[in-house]
Amino acid sequence: MNTILQKFIWSLPVTLLAGAQVYAQEQRPNLVYIFPDQYRLHALSLWSDPAYRDVLNTVGDPVHTPNLDRLAKQSVVFNRACSTCPLSSPHRAMLMTGAFPEKNGVPGNCHKDNRNGIPDSLICFTDVLADAGYETAYVGKTHWHRTEPLFDKENNYVGTSEAPGGHYVYPYDTYIPEGRGRKSNKYWFQQLKDNHFNATAYSNRPELVGGQKDGEAYHYRRFTTGVEADVAIEFLRNRKGQRDASKPFSLFLSVNPPHTPYHRLTDCKEEVFNQYYKDLKTEEVLLRPNVQVGEGTQVKNKERLTFEAKIYFSLIKSVDDEIGRVLKVLDEEGLADNTILVFAADHGEMMGSHGRMAKSVIYDESFSIPFFIRYPEKLKPGVNDLMLGATDIMPTLLGMMNLENKLPETVKGKNYSQGILTGKYGKVKKPVSQFFYQQKEKGVRTDRYSYLVTKDGGYQLFDNLKDPYQMSPLQMEDIPAKQAKLLKKELGNWLKVSEDSWARDRKYPDRVIY
Repeated sequence: MNTILQKFIWSLPVTLLAGAQVYAQEQRPNLVYIFPDQYRLHALSLWSDPAYRDVLNTVGDPVHTPNLDRLAKQSVVFNRACSTCPLSSPHRAMLMTGAFPEKNGVPGNCHKDNRNGIPDSLICFTDVLADAGYETAYVGKTHWHRTEPLFDKENNYVGTSEAPGGHYVYPYDTYIPEGRGRKSNKYWFQQLKDNHFNATAYSNRPELVGGQKDGEAYHYRRFTTGVEADVAIEFLRNRKGQRDASKPFSLFLSVNPPHTPYHRLTDCKEEVFNQYYKDLKTEEVLLRPNVQVGEGTQVKNKERLTFEAKIYFSLIKSVDDEIGRVLKVLDEEGLADNTILVFAADHGEMMGSHGRMAKSVIYDESFSIPFFIRYPEKLKPGVNDLMLGATDIMPTLLGMMNLENKLPETVKGKNYSQGILTGKYGKVKKPVSQFFYQQKEKGVRTDRYSYLVTKDGGYQLFDNLKDPYQMSPLQMEDIPAKQAKLLKKELGNWLKVSEDSWARDRKYPDRVIY
């Protein structure tokens, strides 16, 4: 009997080990996707590091981002990732659906004057994850649904516009009630945009909003990104059963800063402004040679622009601080090794370049976005020049999570996961170009050129190699005929793939080859 028992005990560790190996094989990675709003590619102190100094071919902003720099060095850095549509709602809709604007219901920003919004019928990124057994969480700004006048005077959700009815809380962003609008995100914390220190918050977890019910407004009166980081950290630490720890999880953290406002000192943390930017001169702040001010521009003068840039850069530093807290918790909780972590943005910020502010244009300050992927033991850190577009994000990440078989047929983006993981782009080759979409203007960016067909049937063309700040517009005759034809063909292909109305109507045949 003792011998039999002894044999059983000896065999036990082997059995457990085998079970652990099976579990390890089946275990799927977690996903943490962090994307601040209006965070431009150039706003990373990483670009002054000798190892990355020549990656952009342009100057980086005078920012302080130690946490993101550290993350970048642990990640694959995509230096040519594109917003596709540099506007908040369309980019988010593409991220969530993998479909292009004229098919995903969001060709422009969602607000009270239009009917934009992701249709309930579309299967979204987090729907797929939830169906695959993931614990799903979304924290922060949404901006993918049409605003409804559904609030009482205390900003509480009432669900009707009929008498006595509701009103608009904010024209561009509002509470999304429980249901398909939340895209299967179980852990839900939504903050309305564009107020950095007193945003309106809603959640399906009363403990996150001062005991309020789902749909009842709450105001933290704190820096919004700090609030969102706290909520994300609560989910990650899981001390109160925020998620089922036996399951993999996804966490989308969508923070509003450094998006506007940045008009007053009170729009940022004053202590950060004073420490890093207060005493800097204009020439130390506005480093890009394409900055234009005065008549015919959106910028009054350099003094005002310098001040707003200082606020923007201060917000960048504060966002970096909060992201650093989230990254630290991932390490402390032992979650980092089995987590795909993405840092990205929806679009950039012009900040005076070409005399413009904000976004919505093909210039690199608006169109290019930061994009890092950290996946320990699976991805070797480095720089990848893959031109990743917004519709490619969902299929590529699901591919990395071994969920490519669950991709909905409505997804039009490409799955580049194998190429990213192995360095070998077989069946799915690197794209020659990426698509630029606005409702009235369309274009492409290749390795070398940016080409835009304008709303009046004209065009803009830049050689990004010889003219990295896009200051010298070209004529088609200025470039090789082969390249001119390629640009027109690539634009035509994108218009057809995206099922754009331009392709249906064969618009601008002298500018586009369909």
